[in-house]
Amino acid sequence: MIQKFSFDISKEKIRKQFNINFKQEFINSFHISALQHAYVLTSESNELQLFKWGLIPYWATEPDKVEHLVCAQAEGIASKDSFRMPIRQKRAIVFADSYYDYKRVNKKDQFYRIQAKNQAVLAFAAIWDEWKSPAGKVYFSFSMITIPAYNELKEQGWNRIPLVFTEEEQIRDWIDKESSLEKVLTMIDSNETILHAYPVSNELLNSGKDSPELHNEIQLDKY
Repeated sequence: MIQKFSFDISKEKIRKQFNINFKQEFINSFHISALQHAYVLTSESNELQLFKWGLIPYWATEPDKVEHLVCAQAEGIASKDSFRMPIRQKRAIVFADSYYDYKRVNKKDQFYRIQAKNQAVLAFAAIWDEWKSPAGKVYFSFSMITIPAYNELKEQGWNRIPLVFTEEEQIRDWIDKESSLEKVLTMIDSNETILHAYPVSNELLNSGKDSPELHNEIQLDKY
């Protein structure tokens, strides 16, 4: 399950790749973990908004006690209780330069940084929801959509990866409320962005670690 990513992106790079001109200033981070807040783009605003990463369904009775849904598997997403309304009405994009995932190497869990081979900005497909307390407080949260790994990453041992877009039309179609469910599900099935992985420091286990060094490739011990 994807639980960490990096947002080290300039507004200019997003504008060039996706033709989206944000006015706000970004706060970049090399280490965003599940249950933290992250920037999302929805049809509700022309600017990025901060939502909590870990979806709380609108029907939850107590958000602090319900499971925060960090990832949503694409398979059967249209019929699952927590996802069937968001996938139809509340889709989002989460921008990143890369994400982190780990796999078993030399009998231990080893983190890898995964990015587009051409180092393009990644636009993760997501769904979002809002939960309102009886007192009127609103919680905004999101879940990243994951799909089975393919090509190189599958061969290297990963089972699942985020659903990634890299083009303007994909983003606009994804967040457009007028896009039909059939169209949205087709976008999920047809995606194959070329990704590349390399090992990085396991300092990512430290939630307080947030520095450019987390992007540095490391050499693994040979056994």
